[in-house]
Amino acid sequence: MKTPVTKLRKGRLRRGRPAIPEPTPETEAWIREHQPCSYWEATRRPFPSLLFVAPMAIGYEVAILVLEGEGRVGLRSGADAWMRNGLATAGLSDPWFLPLILGLILMGWQLARSHDWRFSPAILGGMIAESLVWAIALLGIGRLIDLGFSFLDHAQIPILAASAAGTEKTATGHPYLIAMIGYIGAGLYEETLFRLMMVPVFYQILRVLQSPQVLASSWAVVVSALLFAIAHHTGTPGEPFTWYVFVFRWMAGVFFAWVFVLRGFGIAVGTHTAYDILVAWIG
Repeated sequence: MKTPVTKLRKGRLRRGRPAIPEPTPETEAWIREHQPCSYWEATRRPFPSLLFVAPMAIGYEVAILVLEGEGRVGLRSGADAWMRNGLATAGLSDPWFLPLILGLILMGWQLARSHDWRFSPAILGGMIAESLVWAIALLGIGRLIDLGFSFLDHAQIPILAASAAGTEKTATGHPYLIAMIGYIGAGLYEETLFRLMMVPVFYQILRVLQSPQVLASSWAVVVSALLFAIAHHTGTPGEPFTWYVFVFRWMAGVFFAWVFVLRGFGIAVGTHTAYDILVAWIG
């Protein structure tokens, strides 16, 4: 037997406000994009990456300007020097143009994808720890390549840094500071050129050519890594070519590129920088 209360409640439901309409697919996509995200998702977004690399970029540029004020020259090398030469050709010779362009790329990416700007500052500490973990993993890969070439050549070949080697050996005065500056510059600007710029460009070209997404990603990673390896043997000063160095740099480039694709630009920069520092530290 139904009670009056039940009847009243049902009556109220029947006489209540109309049902809320179902959200559209666009609304659901917006909600998913702007809801609080996990560490793994937040660290792949451009804005946290910008905040992560900004102290490195500012510290690097300030240190270079201070040392150049002391009369030192040739502190910029590799991707940093190449990109600045290109900017100078276009009449943009101010030393802050390159880090400004890097910031604009990341901010434009953030705006274009309509990413949420909110994230926990604690993830920046996690990005440091994760970069160290990936750098140690690359040390292990380097050791395996080292053992493979040692087996083939019956000779022990030392692990080499992924950036241009020799900075700490040739610098006089403040050798450790200059070496550290070189590692930060390599991690920051080599990742900017070969990963942040080249990987998306190659990927988009391959997608326009109707390549499947996975194949386009793989080829973009491999080709950018190949150019990364070749670049270390070109220009002035270029390193003497050996198959070990070339193969290792290519594999390191593939490693950094996949870190960039899967974990984001900030962690790729952190991994590259941490790896070079670890290699110098363990000798």
